Amino acid sequence: MAARSSASGTNGGAVPRRRRGALLLTVRLASGAGILVVGALIVVAAIAEKRARTRYDVPIHAITVPGDQASIDRGARLARARFCSDCHGEGLTGRIMADSPELGRLAAPNLTSRTAPRALTDLEWERAVRHGVRANGSALRLMPAHEFTELTDDDLGAIIAYARQLPGSSAQVPTTVAGPLLKALDVAGLFKLYPAAGIDHNRPHRARLVAERTPAYGKYMASTCTGCHGERLSGGKPPGAPPDWPAAANLTPSGIGHYSLADFTRLLRTGVRPDGSHVNDGMPWTFTRSLDDTEIAAIHAYLRTVPRRDYGQR
Repeated sequence: MAARSSASGTNGGAVPRRRRGALLLTVRLASGAGILVVGALIVVAAIAEKRARTRYDVPIHAITVPGDQASIDRGARLARARFCSDCHGEGLTGRIMADSPELGRLAAPNLTSRTAPRALTDLEWERAVRHGVRANGSALRLMPAHEFTELTDDDLGAIIAYARQLPGSSAQVPTTVAGPLLKALDVAGLFKLYPAAGIDHNRPHRARLVAERTPAYGKYMASTCTGCHGERLSGGKPPGAPPDWPAAANLTPSGIGHYSLADFTRLLRTGVRPDGSHVNDGMPWTFTRSLDDTEIAAIHAYLRTVPRRDYGQR
């Protein structure tokens, strides 16, 4: 009976040879997988470090920052409509957007500091917003400059004018620290940790655009929609988003793109769909309601021209 107990592995006896072999195989596979994971993490860390150290040579592009109240008011509206306030907070004093071991600490800096960027020159503001780089040419983490690289001189100047006249705040916001998941997604091309890497820094910038209800102007205004809805605007869960982050809707004609202008306007102004239901908390309608009638009509016209896509194709 004792021999049978040992052979069966019960009652604390020795593990049978066939089970012992399977166990050894499992250990070897796990060890191999562990080595692969460690190796992958080392490669990801090395690539991420290289991108962090990259310096970009950005041509000088002079802009004029207005001082009249009308321009400041327009800048205040654009700062909301373009989601500057969504990341940097009301009053642009900065905030921590997410903090977890996997993602790291995602923070938007205080834009009203008495030292920086209040003290930055117009050119340094232009580099940060449209190119995603600091004064020394190093890349800013997370700053979605790829969504602002086509921002006109007039619109950028108005936003800067608004930010500069805000009351100075001494709020100290911790810097962004990328976690392993964000680094891996960046290396895989699924997330833009350093948007400067994908920007054509030599492309010409336009001084101004005429605001009109056309698809062309709508495309210009919709550039900041891609951050959540994807470059193809078909929605889905943004890669690297926190677990509780809601999925973005499909903006192509397969989804919201088929809404009437009246329904689309209501959605952006109130967060209410045509059926009376409310959009999820991820849709920043409290900011899109700052869009004026011409801008909303232009975005609506543009969305009707984009290719129809199934949900989640990003």
